[in-house]
Amino acid sequence: MHVNLFDRFILTIYSFALIIASCIAIAATSGLISPEVFRPYVEQMLSGTNLAYLIVAIIFLVVSLRFFFSSFRRTKPKVDRGIRQRSDLGEVNITIQTIQTIAERAARRVKGVRDIKTNVKSLESGNIITMRVSVDGETPLPDLTQKLQQDVKDQVEGIAGVVISEVAVVVTEVAQQENYAARRRVE
Repeated sequence: MHVNLFDRFILTIYSFALIIASCIAIAATSGLISPEVFRPYVEQMLSGTNLAYLIVAIIFLVVSLRFFFSSFRRTKPKVDRGIRQRSDLGEVNITIQTIQTIAERAARRVKGVRDIKTNVKSLESGNIITMRVSVDGETPLPDLTQKLQQDVKDQVEGIAGVVISEVAVVVTEVAQQENYAARRRVE
């Protein structure tokens, strides 16, 4: 059952109130607290003169009904986001994370690529890989991006068997050689 933050908050308060009510009931029925202590509250509640008791009872009823009916709600089993394919033997689901890993591995092999961030989207129009890369600044960008697109597409299609309709490349930074060498030594 998926419980959101508001439900957790309400459930915590509800549970705390039930703990207090249970402790009071145990203390009263075991003789630890005299029944005379509760008599004015019970009389006030039964006389109907105190609106606060009615409001608290309605709130408890609403919260109880909410949790009761939410326990019957059907939730879909969580399925990893991925790209589904059918074969003669059944269904295959390749997760987005797997596609990202394959794409990043292929991108790291391309000369001139430094840092990579990958995003994979599976749309009805096709599977799209978007790569945000930092480059060394020594390899011509048209050559580097074309090789990056082709290598990533070939590698993902070859290993995962998933058709890639587009590999978008966004060059975010040209790394300076001395910064890159210094960063490499620190890592």
